[in-house]
Amino acid sequence: MSGHMRDDVEVSRNSNQDRYEIRVGGELAGTAEYEDAPDAVALTHTVVREEFRHQGYSSMLVRFAAEDIIASGRRIKPYCSYAASYLGKHRELSHHVSWPQEAL
Repeated sequence: MSGHMRDDVEVSRNSNQDRYEIRVGGELAGTAEYEDAPDAVALTHTVVREEFRHQGYSSMLVRFAAEDIIASGRRIKPYCSYAASYLGKHRELSHHVSWPQEAL
């Protein structure tokens, strides 16, 4: 598979389970767990199942989560190492990020 998005990929927010989900062909491929706060949303854990790794799904998932959080008017707090790495590389999102160590 090349780097472009496949048409059988769906990313959504599952508010009941406090996570974002990515499905490939209807099958749950990965999740990004979050914790809601009034001013920010903490991304706490991102995981993509073994058979779906290295295909760009983690970045699709974190990008969708970041854009959803920004659209809600809150800031992103990346406690998850993958989310922190992704957000660190995508400077266009940096003014929406509150790095956890800054809160100390």
